[in-house]
Amino acid sequence: MKTSDWESIETYWQGCFTTEILEGFDVQRTSGLADTLRKYGYLTQSIVQYYTSLEPEDEVRSPKVCPPFTDFIKRCQDSDKMTVSDVFATQLMQVPQVTEDVAIAVLDLYPTLLSLARAYILLDGDVGAQEEMLKKQSNNVISGAASRNIFQLVWGS
Repeated sequence: MKTSDWESIETYWQGCFTTEILEGFDVQRTSGLADTLRKYGYLTQSIVQYYTSLEPEDEVRSPKVCPPFTDFIKRCQDSDKMTVSDVFATQLMQVPQVTEDVAIAVLDLYPTLLSLARAYILLDGDVGAQEEMLKKQSNNVISGAASRNIFQLVWGS
């Protein structure tokens, strides 16, 4: 195994440790994209079943199972709650060469891990272009090394 492979593995486990132990989130591991999508499907079904089983507390009974998106956003505005972007930023800062400024630059381009992964997919397996994507899109705010390391975090083999 190459040194960069070991660094990727170490970064992965460090991110998992930070997310689970220090941040208190349950990390769900999957074997690949299909397994991840299946897990999202199961989670979505569980959420729908949960909300379907609840009786509306409001006097007016609504046919909607979940709150409207605008209400959901208002509930998430609480400053004590971490957002998906906050978690993504924390994960990014575990990557070698990624400072807080670099993480913010990435979040300005891609606020979630999913949005970044989709951008990599659009490059159709061109590893060189994928490794340099963040550097180019940030006008060199993100260094080449950081750009490569972030790509390895997302797509490391």
